[in-house]
Amino acid sequence: MLSPQFILLSINLFISFGLCLWPHPREFTSGSSVLWVSSQLNIQTSSGNATTGRYSRGSMYVALAGSWRYLVSQTFGLSDNVSIPTNSFSELEILQSAIQRTQKTITSTRFVPWKFYSKTTDFEPDSSASNQTLTTVKICQSNAAKGTISAKDFFSGDESYTITISESGAADIKSNSTLGTIRALQTFEQLFYAYSDLSRVYTPLAPISIVDSPKWPHRGLNLDISRNVVSPTDVMRTLDAMSTCKMSRLHLHATDAQSWPIEIPSLPTLAEKGAYRPYLTWSPEDLRVVQFYGLQRGISVFLEIDMPGHTGSIANAFPQLITAYNETDWSTFAAEPPSGSLKLNSPAVYDFLGTLFSDLLPRVSPYTTFFHNGGDEVNRNAFLLDDTVQSNSSDVLQPLVQKIMSYVTGMVREARLTPIVWEEMLVDWNLTFPSGSKDSSATVLVQVWKEASTLQTVLQKGYRALFGDYHNWYLDCGHGGFINPYPSGVSPPSIPYSTSGGVPTIIQDPFLDYCTPMKNWRHIYVYDPLANITADVQHLIEGGEVHMWNEQTDAVNLDSRVWPRAAAAAEVMWSGPRNASMIEDASRRLADWRERAVLDYTIQSAMVQMTWCLMEGGCNL
Repeated sequence: MLSPQFILLSINLFISFGLCLWPHPREFTSGSSVLWVSSQLNIQTSSGNATTGRYSRGSMYVALAGSWRYLVSQTFGLSDNVSIPTNSFSELEILQSAIQRTQKTITSTRFVPWKFYSKTTDFEPDSSASNQTLTTVKICQSNAAKGTISAKDFFSGDESYTITISESGAADIKSNSTLGTIRALQTFEQLFYAYSDLSRVYTPLAPISIVDSPKWPHRGLNLDISRNVVSPTDVMRTLDAMSTCKMSRLHLHATDAQSWPIEIPSLPTLAEKGAYRPYLTWSPEDLRVVQFYGLQRGISVFLEIDMPGHTGSIANAFPQLITAYNETDWSTFAAEPPSGSLKLNSPAVYDFLGTLFSDLLPRVSPYTTFFHNGGDEVNRNAFLLDDTVQSNSSDVLQPLVQKIMSYVTGMVREARLTPIVWEEMLVDWNLTFPSGSKDSSATVLVQVWKEASTLQTVLQKGYRALFGDYHNWYLDCGHGGFINPYPSGVSPPSIPYSTSGGVPTIIQDPFLDYCTPMKNWRHIYVYDPLANITADVQHLIEGGEVHMWNEQTDAVNLDSRVWPRAAAAAEVMWSGPRNASMIEDASRRLADWRERAVLDYTIQSAMVQMTWCLMEGGCNL
């Protein structure tokens, strides 16, 4: 016999189950009436009081634009047999494709929420007890979707929205922009469940009222696609998962010392020789498809070309541009192997960068408002071997680093993109960049990654900033190092540089990485980016990013490394700082999100909590 305390706990858990939205909205109320969803669910759109469009399953463009998975071929890249908008795109068609995806997701969901009820609970509604049906959803968007729109105007749209669903089945979505409508639809999908025989779809929560808006506009994932092979298809799957938790930025760390997978037509040998294999490259069309795929989901996909460090892969095609390439004693010249940095005072480097960015920036700028210039972990010792510098003195190097980063930043600004740099450029190298105006592409955004306390330093200098340091939001941490000990236990000749070797290895059991332990979802969830940030500079915080560096991650384990932990960060960025008292509620909502991601989006996410805990409760201490 169940104790009264256990019965009460089960009732409380049932009530909390009704609040399984991720990320948590600003305001939310729900009831306990059942609404069944019509298999012919109709979603109508209007602007103000004038109907401007209605979803039609006969629209070939919408059917194709709603999901680019049909593009995927059996090779690394994507099919070239499709035309992607190159300079402008239709806002109305983007809205229609979002509606099509939502209708398909709701009516075909496979999510039966059995994990969230006790085994003794008959949790499903009586299919004959209610005939109330949701047949139509009306979207009222105050600013009409345009025929054509720029990326800047699209991504600057108001993300706020409201949702109301009555007990009788009247459903209304209100927003001020297409971006706000997309966010509303991403929430709307989470209100419905499949019956156990998958014959019907319902919500047990009517009436429903949601009022929502984000804390920060930049809610990002930094994904490394250079250290191990990550295909365009893998990134598109990641974008699907990001969209379900309202993330808004995908930062692709596109190149590094290990490989250069991005094709640059004006520099064809760069990817041919710099990628791990010539066929493991991203074509210009691959990049366009992925950027447009993200844009359709309200996600700005932008690239990072890291420099002047982390550039060793360039030496495969242009060895004359790189200093200290693949030195035996790599740890003296770089953070990880292979070493290699752009030469700082070489006219040939500037010619190369001019060609590179004249090719790349016009191709990526139609789909995003950002470009990341890199600037992390610049090793001064590398320039002892640079024949144009031959010094590791900060006094000598600082003006040269300023010159090369200003040159690149200028090209990015000319492309009407907002430049982003890593914190070292400002904090360690004392470089100066344009700062201040939030609405100007001239403003440089500074990304903090080393210490949370550095955020205050950057903000006090007047720069807009992104949070997400390695102590809290690095997803690669805690899986062990990737560097092996010397087989003999001591270093070979030339390690350290210009010596006979014989130094004992520092790689010892238990072979931990530099940022252990693993940052589990609870730790990520309770990270407060506003801790110790004074109120007078908080307005300069643009948002944050959670980071997936891929030294030990590829397509096989990508999903389980990123999810659900990135979703925990997504709620912090959408809803604001969390705390430990919220974890019990969050565990159930995040587990609900995870089930949807697995069943409806084929994301191979790791688990949130043991099934028994979700079903019976009481897993607290």
